Amino acid sequence: MERESILMYRSTREMLLDMKRENHEQYLYALEMYMDYAFDGTEPDLSRQPLVIKLFWKAAKPLIDANNKNYVNGCKGGAPKGNKNNVTGKNQYSNKRTTQGQPKDNRTSTQGQGNVNDNVNENDNEHDNAHVNVNENVNVNDNKEFCPYVDKDGIITDWEKFQEWKRRHPDWKGADD
Repeated sequence: MERESILMYRSTREMLLDMKRENHEQYLYALEMYMDYAFDGTEPDLSRQPLVIKLFWKAAKPLIDANNKNYVNGCKGGAPKGNKNNVTGKNQYSNKRTTQGQPKDNRTSTQGQGNVNDNVNENDNEHDNAHVNVNENVNVNDNKEFCPYVDKDGIITDWEKFQEWKRRHPDWKGADD
């Protein structure tokens, strides 16, 4: 596969610079070997090479292969339709597209909703397996709907996001009412 550009990590560059300080000839061979494989896919002949070149190649080849795989997938158009990484919409902050299903508002913590449950269980067992069960569940919720930007004490935690949420939920009665 022939490419017009390649990616090189800092760690690869540092390995090459270490080689350059020790043996300039090995440095040039390693650099040429790296570029030939990255640009054109030409596998090097390591049979007569010193150990340092073989070790460099064992570290560099998987990086080049991974980058080439990403390049090929990108040329195909990226993630297939229906994949969670498929590009579907525009980001609100730029003209760049965002991934499908990405939430706009993430809560940083869970917050109580003010529910109170009163459970009463009465069992009358007279050894004849006669059971009487009375369950009274009472849910008391002062807020008709939970607002993720108001904590359990009624304090607004993020004013701007709260105002946006409030515009979408005009019937909500809570912290600022």
